Amino acid sequence: MSKNHSVIDPYKPLPGKLLDSASTSVNNSDKQTTDIRKLFESKLPDGDKKEVDSEFKKTFVLTYQKPKKKSKQPRKSKKSLTSQEKRALGLHRLPRKGLKYEPFLSLNSLWSGYMTELLDLESLEKGGWSPNLNEETRQLQLQMRVCRAELTGALVTVASAHCPGHVGLTGLVVMETKNTLQIIGEDNKLRLIPKTGSSFSFQHGGYKFTVPGSSIDSKPAERITKKLKNKYPCNF
Repeated sequence: MSKNHSVIDPYKPLPGKLLDSASTSVNNSDKQTTDIRKLFESKLPDGDKKEVDSEFKKTFVLTYQKPKKKSKQPRKSKKSLTSQEKRALGLHRLPRKGLKYEPFLSLNSLWSGYMTELLDLESLEKGGWSPNLNEETRQLQLQMRVCRAELTGALVTVASAHCPGHVGLTGLVVMETKNTLQIIGEDNKLRLIPKTGSSFSFQHGGYKFTVPGSSIDSKPAERITKKLKNKYPCNF
């Protein structure tokens, strides 16, 4: 910048002399508008005047704009719910009212197909199996399959129980938990039967199976690898 020109401090108000000179160079039709462009052109050195046009083409945002906050989506945990969380959400219990018996009959049909494939009674009979052969290897294998089977959808009858009012109750198993069977009867009533102290019977393939609750007192997924408490827990 030339030494013949004084330096203008951009952080201080313009001197009165400059404002007076600027007011004489503006258009008389609009006295309230100060032509800053002409002011700069008249006061800046010749080498800096060529930058006036480019500087005036720039857009400056004078008001502070808050950055837009990105909405945080809830983090999806890959961990499964704990048993306490499931109980708090009521996932282990079905509503006592509003359930009907007939819609669950289709579930029983699916369960029957599942048991036919699991037990494979036809192959056992062809191999000479008989319910009376208590020491026979196939007999033990069949008993283990029955005790490890999923009971949701089965039509069961409470064969024995600590509570006399539970004995003889018959219904479809609509939910099985670690300690209970929840069955719905033809009267559309949902009943919660504890496994401990009870035994349950059901029929399949022309045979009647009776399973003590002590042999199924765990979740169905856990029974696959669980060792049975009794050697021969099932009756045919």
